[in-house]
Amino acid sequence: MKSNTFNYSLLAVGVAAVMGVSTGANAATPNTTGGVSAGAAAINNVATANYSVAGIAQPNVTSNTVTVNVSETANFALTSTVDDGSIGDDTAIDQTATPGGTTAFTHNLTNTGNVTDTYTVNTTGNDSPLVTATPDYALGTAPVTFTIVQADGTALTPAQVTALNGQAQTGTIANGGTIRLQPGTRANLSYAAATPAARNGNDKGVGTLTATSTFFTNNAPASATLVNENQTIVRLPTFRIAKTATSTVDLTATNPQITYSIVVTNATTDYSAAATDIVIRDVLPAGLSLPTGAASDVTVTGGAGTATISTVGTRQAINVAVADLAVGASRTITFTVNVDKTQYTAANSSVTNNVEVYDKFVGAVSPLIAAPILGTDYDILDSTNNAIDVTRVPAAADQANGAGVDSAGVTNFTRRAVVLGAPTTREIAPASGTDGQVTQTNTITNNGQDNEGTNTNPLTFTIADGGNNAAVRPVTGPISVTYTPPNGGAAVTITLQPTVTGGNTYTLNSTTLPADQFPNGIAPGGVLAINYKVSSGNVTTPATAADAAAVGSTETTIVTLTPSGTNPPAATTVTDTTNVRGLTLVKAQSLDTTCSGTVAAGTFVQTTIDAAPDQCVIYRIQATNTSSAALGFNLNALTISDLLSNFSAGADLVAGSPATSATTSSTAGTASTSSTAVLGSNYTIVPQGVGTLTFKIKIKNDR
Repeated sequence: MKSNTFNYSLLAVGVAAVMGVSTGANAATPNTTGGVSAGAAAINNVATANYSVAGIAQPNVTSNTVTVNVSETANFALTSTVDDGSIGDDTAIDQTATPGGTTAFTHNLTNTGNVTDTYTVNTTGNDSPLVTATPDYALGTAPVTFTIVQADGTALTPAQVTALNGQAQTGTIANGGTIRLQPGTRANLSYAAATPAARNGNDKGVGTLTATSTFFTNNAPASATLVNENQTIVRLPTFRIAKTATSTVDLTATNPQITYSIVVTNATTDYSAAATDIVIRDVLPAGLSLPTGAASDVTVTGGAGTATISTVGTRQAINVAVADLAVGASRTITFTVNVDKTQYTAANSSVTNNVEVYDKFVGAVSPLIAAPILGTDYDILDSTNNAIDVTRVPAAADQANGAGVDSAGVTNFTRRAVVLGAPTTREIAPASGTDGQVTQTNTITNNGQDNEGTNTNPLTFTIADGGNNAAVRPVTGPISVTYTPPNGGAAVTITLQPTVTGGNTYTLNSTTLPADQFPNGIAPGGVLAINYKVSSGNVTTPATAADAAAVGSTETTIVTLTPSGTNPPAATTVTDTTNVRGLTLVKAQSLDTTCSGTVAAGTFVQTTIDAAPDQCVIYRIQATNTSSAALGFNLNALTISDLLSNFSAGADLVAGSPATSATTSSTAGTASTSSTAVLGSNYTIVPQGVGTLTFKIKIKNDR
């Protein structure tokens, strides 16, 4: 298909010609200041009289001469009435055309002069001296239908009808026929310009409609013809087919299947048109079949579409009839097929599944026969197999990045199956240092039939920080991996270096997995454990709380495994979680009005209480280890401190009241009082355990 070299050009608004006024063929507006006499003879009138006196004839008497000068003014306008965004000028642009069809153009021819005039009307196909555009094809000529009305569009008066004097009020004239108009009347003109059947989408056509005044021809021939230019653009659907398929299918599965998604879009272009009564067809390759072979196996979304199942040769065909696909609209077709493994036994087997979209310029495609015939069953065929395309749109549309570019569904069959283990969760203290780092372990299992982690089938994995918590991160650099061969072989542990020093990307191949320890890489059924460390805090002993991770916060680590080599499976990812756990400290108080109550009997609150002099307040401080029983750690050498200065101005510590306790399996600290604080020292708190320090103060009476 040739590329477009068409340039639109707008003519001046309105078209007219006036006898005696020097204008071109495309005068902008009719003359409103009066025409010039066409040279009609003046009327000179003289009277004579004869008479007699007494029977004797007298000399004839001649009167003076009176003169009437006749001024005949011709004027007419030819304007387009097509709504192309600018009604009333002399150009109709961007009118939709279909190959082999016609496009209607309407015009008004108005007699704005004061004399009856006869006009010759012609349609032309790209009469180059008359048009402003450079078209791809010429519009066909055609007869012109007309209706004569008053200039304002109202019906003719009875007197005007009588004055037609043989001129038909409505009718059709052949190309080159004539219409006679009285002053103040117009002819509404219409004709259907043909577009050749061989034209394609985005092709532009040009033709003209001209009106030539007889009066002007006789008196001012240079201005006798007005030209209106009619421009068409062939608009056709531009289908974009995006077919996706399960990229890799493991033929070791009991019932291997491929899931397909077909998205057919009527792409938006300058030459797009709605598609009606199309059929989308998918002829399944040999070895693929629908689970039940029924239309219920197929789902259509995005709008209406009716699926049917037929047979093309020995293969199943899915046919989806779509009644209307507007410009910019899409239909999505999804289905799953069973794979006959016996059809794909060769190494590196794959299957490509194509899709076709059939459309007709006029009428419906459906039902589509097994072997459709161009010109009979369809006019447009867009396929993911470009070799059979009959798209009727510019070639560039089906090329890379084009509006109608298509993609087929391709599936690689493999006996490879490499699986990352389930994500893991660990718990870490706010500041781990080195010794407190936790180990996350992920496994790579070879569930296929080929050796993995070799030069033929290398594996690459990355360990990436989730970026949610700046104080928790995976430790980059060398990591430990442990390989457990199939069938109970002895485990092997090695240190694996990253591909870049200090990096987080690691490659498993015949070099990084030494042949003496990994003679077959990761053999089928073998498992390789990836052991990597996670740290928290910015220093071993945080100087401030800001240096440590917040208790209760979380970070993720993303492990991505990317197989390469022959028919690699798709990359897989797991997300491990590291939760920050540690100590929470809660202080509560209970009013003891008689100073004789016990901790056990106290009602402790964290809100404000009211007390009077000589009354007592019991304080309870609880330290909780938030780590879990399954993943947690002990809090050791815990000391709880409450400064005497917090209350000494208004109360006295009750001697002997400090006491400690701890929940089961935890060790309570030792209660004491220094010169500055009440202390609970050297607790050991197990995961989910609680250590408690209590003491009593008495409100002073003499403050």
